[in-house]
Amino acid sequence: MGFFEWIAKFFSPSVQPKAVKPAPAKAKAPAAQPESEKVTKASLNKLTKAQIEEKGREFGVEVDRRKKKDDLVAEVLKASKK
Repeated sequence: MGFFEWIAKFFSPSVQPKAVKPAPAKAKAPAAQPESEKVTKASLNKLTKAQIEEKGREFGVEVDRRKKKDDLVAEVLKASKK
């Protein structure tokens, strides 16, 4: 056995790794979402400005994200109560 063969044998894996079978995928049930989610000031304050803008679009209001977050929350709350 030559030196280079020894080096190649030393660095190559002598035992082949076993093939790991992937775990069976579990079917996830869709999360139950309430149809009429209550919109409160506290729930809107947890959202980002972009999310507040999306929520406003659900109520037919186009809000300007350049405004303060409190102003956006007030606009969306007012639209949700109509």
